[in-house]
Amino acid sequence: MNHHALIEQIVVEVLKRLDKSDKQHLNVKPKLLIVKEAAAIDPIQIKKLETSWTLVYSDDQKENLPKDIQGILFAEAKQDLLVKGALGMTDTLESSLLAEALLEGISVSLIPSVTLGNVLLSTNQKKPVNNKYAAHLIAYKNTLEGFGVKIQSFERFLQSDLNRHSLSFTERVLTQRHVKLVEEEKITVSPKTIITPLARDTARELGKEICVIDIEGADVL
Repeated sequence: MNHHALIEQIVVEVLKRLDKSDKQHLNVKPKLLIVKEAAAIDPIQIKKLETSWTLVYSDDQKENLPKDIQGILFAEAKQDLLVKGALGMTDTLESSLLAEALLEGISVSLIPSVTLGNVLLSTNQKKPVNNKYAAHLIAYKNTLEGFGVKIQSFERFLQSDLNRHSLSFTERVLTQRHVKLVEEEKITVSPKTIITPLARDTARELGKEICVIDIEGADVL
């Protein structure tokens, strides 16, 4: 056994002691929290999301964020959430989840309702009559975007980096064995995933890329 293989074995054994088991599940879809009643979401939209995500719904959760989610999507977001989110108010379930996600560095996307979207999204044809009030709401939008929130249509979300760069490997350690078993040429992992030196060497030998995905996008190692 060479030096790198020995280090990799030690890393795996340590993590086995930290976890209940060392079962690594390849190509597990990342979790996306949907903040809206599941029954109120268009089934076609659900199917599109499920191609890249394991969906978790806020109506199944309490006030705290569920564990291990990689993104949160506020569907049909109303003006109340826009204003409270920008002001840092947390007196509703939605605004509380939004604040917690921002503090935890979790990627947040906000899909405005039709009425709010007419004001916030430049692609919408219907424009408000009271431009001064509309500008007031757009200022809140700009504040949230300054915090890293993506305010966009559902179609834009499907094309966004958050959706396109979904994680293909979500466990704690990526080893040589996993690199060999993964069929994709690009392996996307979380910044929290430990990548062993032998995994990096094997990826280079096999012509594969290991990409670390964060809220800003992807970096190739």
